[in-house]
Amino acid sequence: MPFPLEEEWQWEYDYYDHDEHSPLLHSIYRHGSILLGSSRDCEFWILIVTGPQRGRVWWLGDGCVAPFVDAGAEAEPEVDFVAWLQDWQADRGWWCQQ
Repeated sequence: MPFPLEEEWQWEYDYYDHDEHSPLLHSIYRHGSILLGSSRDCEFWILIVTGPQRGRVWWLGDGCVAPFVDAGAEAEPEVDFVAWLQDWQADRGWWCQQ
């Protein structure tokens, strides 16, 4: 099954129907992605491997999931795994311990 999203979703603020909300939330964790790592408790980086977002890295936090945005001066929303990996290795980005 493909990864179910194409844009950021803040599920803790978008809760309106348990019958629709719960299956979508579960599919984010189970479909179309592999775990890359964690930067903090309850925050994970995932690589999307199926669906329209294939090849992109997403951040999965407590109450939100969003596509990775490059840490450069001009944030670029359409970055891929290589760009994420370069920022991760260089310890660049908002997730870094500064």
